[in-house]
Amino acid sequence: MTLSDGKDGQWLVVERTLNDEITYQALRFGIGEGSRIQVQKNIPGGPIIISKNQLEIAIGRQLANFIEVSHSDNDGTAKR
Repeated sequence: MTLSDGKDGQWLVVERTLNDEITYQALRFGIGEGSRIQVQKNIPGGPIIISKNQLEIAIGRQLANFIEVSHSDNDGTAKR
């Protein structure tokens, strides 16, 4: 699944980005492979607001479509 599929309140782990340009953009936000994030709000047709380490970031939907994620438990373990 991609970040744009995330639901409000859901914990996710970044698995990979789909190309180098997306990787660089995600790293600017501090989001790399293995990063654990929480979806704060998925605005229909708009950005996805996530939090990581008490920092909220709005990720554009186009960028979110290229970030593959998996579900995570609250304790930080990935569920596949």
